[in-house]
Amino acid sequence: MRKSIVLAADNAYLIPLETTIKSVLYHNRDVDFYILNSDIAPEWFKLLGRKMEVVNSTIRSVHIDKELFESYKTGPHINYASYFRFFATEVVESDRVLYLDSDIIVTGELATLFEIDLKGYSIGAVDDVYAYEGRKSGFNSGVLLMDVAKWKEHSIVNSLLELAAEQNQVVHLGDQSILNIYFEDNWLALDKTYNYMVGVDIYHLAQECERLDDNPPTIVHYASHDKPWNTYSISRLRELWWVYRDLDWSEIAFQRSDLNYFERSNQSKKQVMLVTWSADIKHLEYLVQRLPDWHFHLAAPCDCSEELTSLSQYTNVTVYQNVLHSRIDWLLDDS
Repeated sequence: MRKSIVLAADNAYLIPLETTIKSVLYHNRDVDFYILNSDIAPEWFKLLGRKMEVVNSTIRSVHIDKELFESYKTGPHINYASYFRFFATEVVESDRVLYLDSDIIVTGELATLFEIDLKGYSIGAVDDVYAYEGRKSGFNSGVLLMDVAKWKEHSIVNSLLELAAEQNQVVHLGDQSILNIYFEDNWLALDKTYNYMVGVDIYHLAQECERLDDNPPTIVHYASHDKPWNTYSISRLRELWWVYRDLDWSEIAFQRSDLNYFERSNQSKKQVMLVTWSADIKHLEYLVQRLPDWHFHLAAPCDCSEELTSLSQYTNVTVYQNVLHSRIDWLLDDS
């Protein structure tokens, strides 16, 4: 069964976009990608399309006029391209389409998700971690499973565009708010493994964060501004994003890669854990330099000073600023 997957991005988001695509294709074959965009160079699509041939997959550029949404209000870490997802069902030739945000990695097969019975609903999604717009609940728009025929039958795209034109300046979460206002309770709730939002860890209490190292969800979503490519991201599974980012296309073709690279490399070293409120730690850099076979985890429950963050230039140092209590406990367990 071929799978249609739609993503939306702009030229500034190419690295996260390609990382999402790599993660999908490491675990899945026979995928047709449609990239909704306004400014990505055609050469990028040609080169990527050539690489995808070996896994029987394709990629297509779908141009969207950015002037449609450029003036629309969005969240602080979201831009106008987030509204492009409204067109997902208009660009595919299949009966079903999966929309994915580009701050996502896929860690397993997607056939099971595509085969889910939508029970007559037009859309399936995962509960968002927070309520908003005066509602008790709603869904996160980062992963959307859509019935193409129903969207066309009910002219949902036109309805969303009209609603967005009316409401975009007063809603809090841009396209996600518009989608929730339109669908209200008329959507199928999917299991959270299909949109596990680790990016919101920064807002969670320690007891709300479960450890995911050994059994990551099928779809990991680095929601919020705390992206894994940020220098001092505190999200769970940050290292896993970097593993997929680094995948070579030959590794994807033959599924030959050590996806536990960071875990294995750290296990080979002795571990030092230092939790501090102060940057005045005498001789720390000297120890880091003299003990290259030891890995130093430097954690602070606040912003770190330049004295500490500069130590991340050493490969045996990881700096965690504004770190959660749960992450400190896990680091202590591993040290």
